[in-house]
Amino acid sequence: MDEIMISLNSADDRYNAPQEYRGAAREIIEAEIFVRQLNSQLFRATLSDISTSGFKMTSYTDLDQNKPVYIRLPGMQTLSATIRWNDYQEYGCAFNNQLHPAVLEHLVSKLRAFE
Repeated sequence: MDEIMISLNSADDRYNAPQEYRGAAREIIEAEIFVRQLNSQLFRATLSDISTSGFKMTSYTDLDQNKPVYIRLPGMQTLSATIRWNDYQEYGCAFNNQLHPAVLEHLVSKLRAFE
């Protein structure tokens, strides 16, 4: 079977990529989260979508793509992720340990309660 390769060059391409090119289905959400990297203070960012495999956020603090990010979500322990792409102030991140679908469902319902 031939493998199809897709080139996603911009954040818009990645955001609008067909589901088969993503790790998991995303839940669109707008929520404030707390983020930090090694040797940095905790700061606020805006979560814009989340899935079992990762999330997209907007941060007005520049992040180092070579360092992991740690996010705090309501009612959850700190989660670690790797930055996969960024476009100005938007960052696409992959969780280092995927979320269980039931955990994601619970988290999304909690976050939507704050919207």
